[in-house]
Order: sequence, then structure tokens, then C-alpha cells
Amino acid sequence: MKLAIAQIDTVAGALQENGKKIGEFIGKAKKQGCSLVVFPEMVLTGYPICDLVYELDFLRANKKELERIASATKGISVVLGFIDFNEKEKSADGSIKKFNSAAIISDGKVVGTQVKSLLPTYDVFDEARFFTPATECGVFEVEGKKIGLTICEDIWDENYSEKPVDKLIKQGAEIIVNISASPFHLGKFAERKALAERHSSKGVLFIFANKVGSQDNGNDILVFDGNSIAANEKGEVIAVGKQFAEDLVVFDLNDKPAELPAFDESREIFEAIVFGLKGYAAKCGFKKAVLGLSGGIDSAVVACIAAKALGPENVLGVTMPSKFSSSGSVDDSRKLAENLGVEFKEWPIEEIVKINRENYEKTFGANLEGTASENPQARLRGNTLMTISNAQGRLLLSTGNKTELALGYCTLYGDMAGGVGVIGDLNKMQVYKIANYINKAMGKAVPASTIEKVPSAELAPGQEDPFDYEKVSPLVDMIIEAKSKEEILKAGFEEELVVKLKRLVDLSQYKRKQAPPVIRVTRKAFGSGRVCPIINKWKW
Repeated sequence: MKLAIAQIDTVAGALQENGKKIGEFIGKAKKQGCSLVVFPEMVLTGYPICDLVYELDFLRANKKELERIASATKGISVVLGFIDFNEKEKSADGSIKKFNSAAIISDGKVVGTQVKSLLPTYDVFDEARFFTPATECGVFEVEGKKIGLTICEDIWDENYSEKPVDKLIKQGAEIIVNISASPFHLGKFAERKALAERHSSKGVLFIFANKVGSQDNGNDILVFDGNSIAANEKGEVIAVGKQFAEDLVVFDLNDKPAELPAFDESREIFEAIVFGLKGYAAKCGFKKAVLGLSGGIDSAVVACIAAKALGPENVLGVTMPSKFSSSGSVDDSRKLAENLGVEFKEWPIEEIVKINRENYEKTFGANLEGTASENPQARLRGNTLMTISNAQGRLLLSTGNKTELALGYCTLYGDMAGGVGVIGDLNKMQVYKIANYINKAMGKAVPASTIEKVPSAELAPGQEDPFDYEKVSPLVDMIIEAKSKEEILKAGFEEELVVKLKRLVDLSQYKRKQAPPVIRVTRKAFGSGRVCPIINKWKW
């Protein structure tokens, strides 16, 4: 029996466009002699779609498109994700009941549906808000094989009393199909592989069809990596989909174990962010991008990612020196642009900074001092970049890293301005690792002086960043991951520093709330996966 997994990239709300692509991949699978082709979770509507699920016209249109796809499907069976609904029944919020569902198509019609049983509400998920869970599950027959349908979380059942896979196996399922929209984080493939091996070892063929592409949930930019999996009854992986690419994965029930992809942390992070930025920009209608180049490591890495994702000809780097900017910073920015082949402009801001300072002094009869004197430089740079973004239709890329966002070492409406936080889920030390990886993969694009220099915002004379990032970055990550004070102290950090940084992280929540969405690549990113109050009096 020849089977196929169609891990495709569909767009939230684009029903006809998505339906067309589904039809094309059905045709490809049919040409290769497949009896069954499996598509990801909510492939027809896009995933996630958040409150779009409340629009009745959209729900009706998704059902109509499903029926069109079914009527055009002959000679092959199909499993795909859509949204089912019942206009006669109400959910707790008063809206009609909606179901995250899998449809099975055969002989030109929908012959059955299965509703998702387990609705996650942790981290970036809030499915119980939108959907009603299944009350039962059943087995379908294709080519004489009994198939049990599950949807994403249904297989991640370790912390649930409900065990959908076990129920289906008891009903005689020989093949467990799981349609998923499982977002990427570093090391996620190994987790899914272990899950596939665990379920298939129960004596069933296990098929995991995962979405690929990037999509936001209103707060985060989620990267879906594909990497679909098929595992035989012995728990052996016999087929694997490409990572960060669409793929039609064709396999036979009797195939031998597949060669598994090697894990490289830096490569995986880099490719995930490149893929996420490329998809997000395209789906939002941007072909070009702009970013500020400071000569520092963060903006250098973002520039490299942008050049790879969008093409160097579509990236503009702008250096905006003030009187505190070193000549080395401008030179390093120019050298980086030359190495990458991106457009480069120099836009000095000292004159407008001076006017801003003088106007304050005239109005209030006092001098600007401290951060109030430093931050206008960052804000005027943000204003300059937004002017270019508006005038030229470029996506503005924010260059702040996770450690800085955590500690509030960033300026609202300044370096935090932008449409997407490219490296906002990478701590400072990871940024250095990615820079070194880039120089191996892209021919020493990042100047050595950029990597070697002491980090500085260059907003005051002789200024250097007030943190030892080798120590602070892992400590901040532990705070973000909600480790206890005891756990952190046992890891060897000084109590005074731990308490200080915890307070800085808490106090900076109001800034992060106003930051652009971040491309999520770790287990715990800023956004909907870490929801904290702005008013917070708790202290260690």
C-alpha cells in the first residue's frame, strides 16, 4: 500500500488559494500511485486563525471549499484538516460550537470526520477558547486497512487522562494518522520522533503529517518546520519529510528504516529564522526590508538573516551615527553591507539630536541628563527607519535580542521599532554562535571586528553594555523559564545578581508588550507563551 504525506504551507483565511494547492498535491500523490494522501491540521483554513474562527461566513466558506475539493477527488482517499461547526448548538461563550476536525474523503465525497479530542491551552496554544472537544472517536477503512484519525495534541497525551490513540487501537485501528500543526522549537524533531516510536511500537503504522510555513497567532510568529514522520509497527521511522520546506513524502508500508537528519543547533536556529522571516514577510505583502546597522553583533546577524531570506538586493542597511558613534562602527557597518551585497546608506542624526536637546532646554529651562539624554538618539533612529519603511514600503526589522528584551536594555519607539523581532528569541550568546555559523556558511560575512568588539549602545562617551553576557544570558533564560530562586542559586549564580535581574525582567514587561512580534525558535519565547502582568509587586 503506497501512502503520501503532503506537508504544505497554507495561509490563514486564504480558502480558495489553499484549496487549489491541496488539489495540486492530491494530483501529485495520485500520479505516484498512492492510495491515501494525508494533509496537516486545519490545512484548509490555515493555522492558527485565532478569532477568525468566530466569523460564520468564513466557517461556511471553509465547509463549501471542503465539499468542492471532495467532489473533485477521484481514485484516491484523502485526510485533511478543516473546521466543522454546528449552528444549532452553543458554546460556553455563546457562540456556535466549532470543531477542529479531520475529514476523510473517498469516492468523491466526505465519508467521515473526526474531531480533535485534546485541546491545548498552554504556551502559544488557546484551543479550548475556540473549539469544542470530541466526545467519541471511530475507525475508518481505506483499501482494506482500518485507520484511526487523530489531530496534533491527541498524540501528546502524557499529561492527559484521555488517550485517543489507545482508544483507536482498541477499536481495531491498524494505522494511526495524526494531522498536525506542530510549531517548531529547537530540538523539536527529536521529541516528535520519540513520540512516533512510542505510538507505533503499540503495533500500528503511525503517520504524522505536519504543517510547514510561518504564521502568527496575533502575538508570536510561529515557524512550522514540516519534518513529517511515518513509523512502522516495530517503532522504526520509515519516512521523514523535509525541514522548512514543502514536501510530498511518498512511502510504502514495507519500506526500510529511513536515514534521519543530523542535528546541528546553529544551523537549525539560523534556517528556522530565515524560513520564518521569509514566509512572514511574503504573507504580509513585503518584498523588501530595512534595518539599522550599528556595527554591532545583533544588527549584523539580522542583516545576514535578511539577506538570506529576502535576497541581498531587497535589503537596505542604514547606519545613523551620532557624535558618540565610533568610526569603527560605521566602517564595520559598511563592510558588512559590502560583504552581503546589500544596499547601504549613511544618515547622520547628530544635528537633529542637538535640536531635540536644545528644544527641551528652551521649553523646560533644564538640561537633559542620564537616559533621558541618551534615549532620544535611539528614538530618532527608530523614527528615521520608520520614515524609510513608510516611504519605500519596506518591512522594518527590529534587531534586539532576547537578553536585552528581558532586561529592558532597549528603547521604546527606538531600537524596539519595527514590524518583526528577528532575533528576539535568541539570547546574546546564541547571537554570537549564529554569527560564527554564518561566517562558516556564508563566507565570513560578519566582520571579525564586529564579533570581537565590546558590546555598546554608543549613546554616551565610552559607554559599554553593563552586563557580562556569558553569565547573564543563561541566568536570564532560567528566569524566563520560571525556574525557582533555589534552582537558579544551585546553578551557581550569586543571589544579589539573581534578585536584581529578576526584578529587571519583571519591570520591563510594559516594554515587551509594545515590542513587535518575535520569531519563536525556543520553548519559551516572549509573547503569548509568557503572559505576565505589567503591574507586578512580587519580589524574590
